[in-house]
Amino acid sequence: MKYKAAIFDMDGTILDTSADLTSALNYAFERTCHRHDFTVEDIKNFFGSGVVVAVTRALAYEAGSSRESLVAFGTKDEQIPEAVTQAEVNRVLEVFKPYYADHCQIKTGPFPGILDLIKNLRQKGVKLAVVSNKPNEAVQVLVEELFPGSFDFALGEKSGIRRKPAPDMTSECVKVLGVPRDKCVYIGDSEIDIQTARNSEMDEIAVNWGFRSVPFLQKHGATVIVDTAEKLEEAILGE
Repeated sequence: MKYKAAIFDMDGTILDTSADLTSALNYAFERTCHRHDFTVEDIKNFFGSGVVVAVTRALAYEAGSSRESLVAFGTKDEQIPEAVTQAEVNRVLEVFKPYYADHCQIKTGPFPGILDLIKNLRQKGVKLAVVSNKPNEAVQVLVEELFPGSFDFALGEKSGIRRKPAPDMTSECVKVLGVPRDKCVYIGDSEIDIQTARNSEMDEIAVNWGFRSVPFLQKHGATVIVDTAEKLEEAILGE
């Protein structure tokens, strides 16, 4: 067995959350008097670096920023329009967070093959975890409701610990799992996940069914990209 622990991102990796995220963001934007006609494709460009960055990207897009420029938000290269203030980001978040926590599993469900993947890995003794930039409240609800008893550890974004791609969340995970880093693999669908694995000194596997395209993942350094849950299982087990 190649890896003793598999640590998964959530949105776009094990769960298709795009419809519920779209509904919640449009609700929050409508309640705060902003445009509220974002599509699933828009949402895929906004999310991946936590909800603060996602709302910032959405407000910037509303203010005229191009889709291509949004990926830099949350990095040192960001150029956020002056029209987007932290106060307005916070105002939207005050509506978004509680609404999404209460409506995070209306249309959300596992991607094809994920339930079998999780079951097979557990049967073979692989420790399983979720480390996500999604709010921790939603992570805990979704893990409990959709994957009861399946994960040894789950952590979402919360105060007091730096979000991905900083290694803090995966470090906490490794500590709980008790598995050496060189026996852990991080699985995700975005450039943030690739950076997280590297910052955490872990191998990474990218999936092609999430929020980022294969060319985008390759451009950002993905070394292993899989297109089915079955191939992901093979990559984790080394078969």
